[in-house]
Amino acid sequence: MLLALAVALSGCATQAASAMFGPGNFYSDSVNVGERRGEASSTIVLGFIGNGYPRVEKVARDNGITRIATVEHYSSSGFLFLWTKYTTIVTGE
Repeated sequence: MLLALAVALSGCATQAASAMFGPGNFYSDSVNVGERRGEASSTIVLGFIGNGYPRVEKVARDNGITRIATVEHYSSSGFLFLWTKYTTIVTGE
């Protein structure tokens, strides 16, 4: 019973995160990757307790990136999907 519940919840959690962030990674041919790289992570507990999701604009601004070349979003879940860590990586000039 618990295994079936865990499998059902994992599918919902994956779809919800995918809907929030959109499809995987993005790349622009018109901007060189550049030498600057910024990364930010946040942890959300039970789907709503936390400091929010790392936003692309904030990561770029905090790391001095004015022209974004690539954006990567990663997520990983903790024990029984009680918490999820979201990471955003931005590169550019």
